[in-house]
Amino acid sequence: MQAQRLNITLPYELARDFKRAIPVKKRSKFIAGVLKEKLPKRNLKQAWIKSLKAQEKIIKEIQEDFKYVDAEAWEKLP
Repeated sequence: MQAQRLNITLPYELARDFKRAIPVKKRSKFIAGVLKEKLPKRNLKQAWIKSLKAQEKIIKEIQEDFKYVDAEAWEKLP
């Protein structure tokens, strides 16, 4: 694996706590692990499909909640 050096700026307190908690020779590995965990996965298609399925479920629940209100509204139309 090829590595690349980065120069970042952190808030003072965060940098201080980081230096206290993580030994010098383990900091890069720690940061890489956190970034790998927190950054979006590269497979965006699967995430997109999951999101669409969740939205579909929510939309169906809303439709179910409002089906009687919609029926009443239609009855009141001229």
